[in-house]
Amino acid sequence: MKLSTHFLIALAYCGLDSTLMRAQEPATAPGQTGTLSVFLDCNDGCDTQYIRTEIAYVNWVRDRTVADIHVLVTSQDAGGGGDQYTIAFIGQRTFAARGDTLTFTTNATTTDDEERQGLTRTLALGLVQFVARTPGAQSLRISMRQGLETGGPGSQTLPSSDPWKAWVFEIDVSADFSGEQNYRNREVEGEFSANRTTGEWKVDLESRYDYSSERAIDQDFDSVGNVVEADTIYDRQRSWGTDLTVVRSLTNHWSTGIVSSIGSETFRNQKLRVEFAPAVEYNVFDYTEATRRYLALQFGVGVDAFVYKDTTIFDKLRETFPVYIAATEYATRQPWGDSNVRLEHRGYLNDVSKRSTELSGDLSVRLFRGFSVRFGGSYSWIHDQVYLPKGERDQADVLLRRRALLTGYEYNAFFGFTYTFGSIFNNVVNPRFF
Repeated sequence: MKLSTHFLIALAYCGLDSTLMRAQEPATAPGQTGTLSVFLDCNDGCDTQYIRTEIAYVNWVRDRTVADIHVLVTSQDAGGGGDQYTIAFIGQRTFAARGDTLTFTTNATTTDDEERQGLTRTLALGLVQFVARTPGAQSLRISMRQGLETGGPGSQTLPSSDPWKAWVFEIDVSADFSGEQNYRNREVEGEFSANRTTGEWKVDLESRYDYSSERAIDQDFDSVGNVVEADTIYDRQRSWGTDLTVVRSLTNHWSTGIVSSIGSETFRNQKLRVEFAPAVEYNVFDYTEATRRYLALQFGVGVDAFVYKDTTIFDKLRETFPVYIAATEYATRQPWGDSNVRLEHRGYLNDVSKRSTELSGDLSVRLFRGFSVRFGGSYSWIHDQVYLPKGERDQADVLLRRRALLTGYEYNAFFGFTYTFGSIFNNVVNPRFF
């Protein structure tokens, strides 16, 4: 019997149970004629072992080029503190003319088990229309639950009936202590965040506090092993900050907002720093396509104010600059791989010589069967270190990185590749010795 797309969507809303869509006969062996071959392309949030165990009526393969269906899973933050997964079913070979896209949304209280169950159900639902066009469709059984389930994973509470008014809060505190006879390290970190996301507004508030203390004892010994001299070196770093971003959606391509922050950082000689900049953003593509492709242009103008702990190399203890920020970012995730490139330039309007530019990006590409290459990095041109303290730097400052040093650039880079060969099938799950 041919299943229409409308009928399948109706089954989704009635709570299609993916576990009941299994074959009544034992799962077909890898490579058996008439079995759908599927390549799962998911970087985040997918429990691949669970998915392969629950959906055993297809052949899971490790190479997209031999798959009938390429399942591309992308995600983005959703309102209420959850995630929205977009699952694209891309037909290949005999299914090249077919495709579909489904979504699954979690909320802040969704457990890992509920998330993987919901994602697997949505994935199973999307595969039905393809399995229905294979000889194996005759051995499938499809059933519906009675009534709708509400309040489970994937359901989003409307702000009008939400006592929290769509606000989500998170607290994270951690500490690390280590040492030996001549060395001791202490680190304490704390974070607090609050966000509210609706179709019209997005509010993100993040606060953090970091403290680290290191003590090292350098000893000199005589010929019989007695300590004749000992130097104790300390390095204490403290930083705290609060960032607030408020964004207003204007159209499917335009948005406006305010980016602001306040903080303090020992390493950069900043007793206090305050930044405030209204900004606009234009996305060349529709925001609804953000999980697959995104090309945004951003521009903002505001103020950047400093209160320094020590007098700077410009003989300042405090100063305020009018600042501008311009950035562009491109990101895409496609069956061939994914990439992300960002270029950001910022400078002071009252002194064009004080500016900085950062170019960063990464790229992952599947070149041919089983072979993928990935590389990326960042490079910064730095000409705005107005916070550098006056005075000589001792050797400990340089070796322990106790304070920022004058520099014209920073960079980092990475490169890697993977090559997998052998059987293309990925059906068997064996969790022993995990």
